[in-house]
Amino acid sequence: MKKIISLLLLSLSIVFVSCNKNGGEEVPPQVVTEGIFILNNGNYASNDATISLYDPENMVISKDIFQSVNGKKLGDMAQDMLVYGSKMYIAMYGSKVLFVTDKSGKIIQMVEIKKDEAVLSPRAIIGHKGKVYITLYEGYVAQMDTVKYESTLAKVGDNPEGLVAVENRLYVANSGGMNFTQGKDYGNTVSVVSLDGTIREIETIEVVKNPTKLLVNIRGEIYLISMGDYESVPNTLQRIDSKSHDVQILTDRPVTYMSMSSDSKLYFISAQYDENWNAITSVGVYNTISSTMEADFIADGSIIKNTPTSISVDPVTNDVYIGTSDYVSEGDMYVFTKEAKLKHTFGTGGLNPVGAFFVMGLK
Repeated sequence: MKKIISLLLLSLSIVFVSCNKNGGEEVPPQVVTEGIFILNNGNYASNDATISLYDPENMVISKDIFQSVNGKKLGDMAQDMLVYGSKMYIAMYGSKVLFVTDKSGKIIQMVEIKKDEAVLSPRAIIGHKGKVYITLYEGYVAQMDTVKYESTLAKVGDNPEGLVAVENRLYVANSGGMNFTQGKDYGNTVSVVSLDGTIREIETIEVVKNPTKLLVNIRGEIYLISMGDYESVPNTLQRIDSKSHDVQILTDRPVTYMSMSSDSKLYFISAQYDENWNAITSVGVYNTISSTMEADFIADGSIIKNTPTSISVDPVTNDVYIGTSDYVSEGDMYVFTKEAKLKHTFGTGGLNPVGAFFVMGLK
């Protein structure tokens, strides 16, 4: 989840302490993770994306809940998911639709975002100040209200992927991922989009080529993965200063996926291949407050099988969820405690898990 989760935790935990009839203080409710949705991307053009629901307390997975509650398939190429307020938003890239559902997965609205009658392809989603923002692979970012689901578009770079919000600006990664089909190079910019008045691009920041994923910590510092060109330029973890827009490379390890904990630790997956094309996976931890690299995460000798496809951190417990896939059969999810010990492994109920998405409440 690509939001400043700590703010949500704070808002959930603020309560007024009152006196009971015996004069004692009431115990404030505790923030808990009520459920975890697992979004499975599926295979290209196969109409086989799914959503599963994991119960972390009982360690039980309910598979394909979207079809169970709606009587229809989720669609083609699930890309991202957002739990925001009382609703959920699911970006279906291949199907070119954004589902708005309640927290059971029941459809409230199917939204097609258009430009000049052409339906656009949603990629990444965030929530910010009561609005939902979506990148669209045709080169736009949309600002959508959460009542009428009407959108305003801003033009950004080629094939935008991830995005984050800092105060009254969006930062959008322009991957240029499809440029190679036209004999052009990958993109190498992050668009700065103003949210003051009319949504519009006001600046671009030059970064390592093929930027894809963005996160922001509690201090408003921006973290970016660029995937490079898959040849001479490696996948690279960078930090962008949200005030000066200076860019710094943080490690020479190739970084593919990342997630931010509630205490602003950045967990990232570094996957390399040996001479026999076997994946060698490690999980690193970068403390974004102290700007230091901590010891690698997995402490109990557990081995991650198959190719990692996602990493997500529970904002309440700081448990770490690592999704894997062999791109043929059901994906797996590895759950580690914050002490880096393997807690549970389960099948995700679909192909190619792209993330775990957390529903929080009070107990």
